[in-house]
Amino acid sequence: MSDDTSDLRQERSFNEQNITEFRANGGKVGGAFEGFPLLLLISVGAKTGAERTNPVAYFDIDGKIYVVGSAAGRDANPAWVANLRANPQVRVEIGAEPQTGAVAVELPREERDRIYETVVQRAPGFAEYQTKTDRLIPVFELQRG
Repeated sequence: MSDDTSDLRQERSFNEQNITEFRANGGKVGGAFEGFPLLLLISVGAKTGAERTNPVAYFDIDGKIYVVGSAAGRDANPAWVANLRANPQVRVEIGAEPQTGAVAVELPREERDRIYETVVQRAPGFAEYQTKTDRLIPVFELQRG
């Protein structure tokens, strides 16, 4: 088995544990995510067409919900970014709220830069993520309703 397959399996297991904890505790998760606002992003796989659920940090900025494809500064976007680009119709779970439909809209560069600046002010680790990679970290607005 390749390291990539093992890493993917570990990441899926980690996500499953966090999803279970999120749903059992009204949107609260401990460990590395403790105290950080998380949502569950349910998207359709770009290649597989299969439903995918990912716990993702989110930012409520001026009453709008944003998610950031940082992948902690890795050189590749998280898989959910390709899913949103291919199939922007998603479902979202925030806290104990029921799932709601949303459309994921990738921000154009100027707006992305403005929102990313606010993200960095609230979560300074995101500044480091951008310096660790040559790719532009994408930001999506999740337009609910």
